Amino acid sequence: GAAARAEVINVVAREVFAKATTQHNYIELYADVCAKLHADLVRGTVEVNFKRSLLDQCQRSFHLHLQPPRIDQCLDYEEQYEELVKYKTKMLGNVRLIGNLLRLRMLSPKIIFFCTDELLGIGSNEALETLCAFIETLGAAFDTPEWPGRPRLEEVFARVKNLAEDPQRCARIRCLLKDLLDKRRNGWRQWPTRASENGRAASSRAEGSDIDPAG
Repeated sequence: GAAARAEVINVVAREVFAKATTQHNYIELYADVCAKLHADLVRGTVEVNFKRSLLDQCQRSFHLHLQPPRIDQCLDYEEQYEELVKYKTKMLGNVRLIGNLLRLRMLSPKIIFFCTDELLGIGSNEALETLCAFIETLGAAFDTPEWPGRPRLEEVFARVKNLAEDPQRCARIRCLLKDLLDKRRNGWRQWPTRASENGRAASSRAEGSDIDPAG
């Protein structure tokens, strides 16, 4: 019946978000699968709102992965560090999936500012790195003069610029913020290339020098 179909759709949405948090190489594929499934459901006149399920899961998953991990201080430094890396990996995967779903118009653009406001409000190094990944994912699709949300996006970039010039921020985060502003000035031409994705993955593996489990 309809209830069973709706439950299947909810499970699909939940699984997509769960997998994307750790399987970063497949995020674009997961977003494409969601778009194709939605199109098939619409064509088949199935009365389930897949976009609504994605939106609900997006908000749940975003809040879940915003919560810093409760790290047992009895763990040694390497184990604490590993827990923080897992946390950051999930945050980054989550917002990249949201960004890709936005690019495919599978989520309402209102979600953009729901996410940016939360991340800027938290303001931690991890939150700002997540903000950079999020905006970079959707920049080319939404940072255009004709988009009605452009004035509000300009406000986000003004705050990014201020943070990039804040000497109290660690050097790596300021570099990430400045890199984001540079990509915008270049018209987001670096999106998307497989080489840049591979490069970003390599740099994220090599980074982490500013992550301190002690806070």
